[in-house]
Amino acid sequence: MSQFTAVLDVGSSKIICLICSPNGKGGVLVHGAGVCEYKGYKHGVFADEKNVVSAIERAIESAENECKRTVRHISVGVPAPFIQLVLRQAEVTPHRRNIFSEQDVDTLIDESLRFDFPEGFELMHSTPVEFETSGNVRLDPPIGISAQSVRATVSHAFVDSRFKTLITDTLRAAAIQTDMFVAVPLAETLFIAPEEDRQSSTVLLDVGGTHTDVCVVKNGALVDFRTIRIGGTHFASDIAYGLRLSVPVAENIKRRYVYSLDYQDSIDIVKMPGGGMLRVDHEAIQFIVEARSRELAGFVVEALREMGVEEAFKPPIYLTGGGVALMRGSAEFFERCIGVGVEVRMPWMPRLSSPNYASAFSVMDFVIHAGGDAGQSRLEGSSQRGGIIGVLRDFFEK
Repeated sequence: MSQFTAVLDVGSSKIICLICSPNGKGGVLVHGAGVCEYKGYKHGVFADEKNVVSAIERAIESAENECKRTVRHISVGVPAPFIQLVLRQAEVTPHRRNIFSEQDVDTLIDESLRFDFPEGFELMHSTPVEFETSGNVRLDPPIGISAQSVRATVSHAFVDSRFKTLITDTLRAAAIQTDMFVAVPLAETLFIAPEEDRQSSTVLLDVGGTHTDVCVVKNGALVDFRTIRIGGTHFASDIAYGLRLSVPVAENIKRRYVYSLDYQDSIDIVKMPGGGMLRVDHEAIQFIVEARSRELAGFVVEALREMGVEEAFKPPIYLTGGGVALMRGSAEFFERCIGVGVEVRMPWMPRLSSPNYASAFSVMDFVIHAGGDAGQSRLEGSSQRGGIIGVLRDFFEK
């Protein structure tokens, strides 16, 4: 029987539940999907926890009804505002004849965890960033190599305990067990960035509804991120305020906008919800959208500088999320503002193949292939807590 996997993605404006299985060709089959809008969160705080519970229940129920299966186990994607990242170094002596082994990787991770965890946070997963032997730095673990000692930098991702408790309690009330929590910034970068870019530093720019995440991943490990308090809703709110329109009407205008066109003397005809048509000066829309875009780009440049991303290196930036990635010409506009190549990239999916759903599919991809990097990454809360993750078990009962 095919192995079904369920994931829950808690976005800033919508909650998504996906039920999928591997298609045998490296991709997935989508058997059920539930998408539910809710009041969201700002600055790591939910606007209404009861609304969160209701949205989770409805998203899962919708996916179950389509799939005609009952979810019993699920994995949860954790957005950046609920994550804390700690990078630590550790050093070990290979335990068998100075030959470094996969067991030594696990020991390195254990040694790097010898510190006081951030208060109010719990460990999700740990990933070595790089290894050092005899003064030589390498990205892959030196398995089978003779060494007196091996040093490693390890990335530890923690989840906000309040977030974890709320989600876990909600799922437990529905008789659903939470298998693991996954950092979305890491999963999404691994999902979107091409394999050849993952060993060197790669930057993900995820513009969501209420905020933007700037994430740096190196060698399959999350090494830094920043959250900027500007998202797609701010663009729509600017248009609504500037043109005295309702936010839903402004959102439709935003979605149709195309960057860098010559809008001089052009007029947009907007259909109003209560009936009638409104003539809007396109040049005014351009001024509002591009002013906010330049402001966001400036914050992105500042975030990259804070995270030590050197301008001379100029790593590729991948733009995703439903905030601006769906607006035509957005990547080219931000590329000019930031001075680094920006690309909108979304691996093809059989359904919902859009940057809007990249985070949900990234968590699905991460969970399905979690056993593929044995010896290099460790997930807390998996079926083998505290050890190398093994083959994932079936997440469903018929």
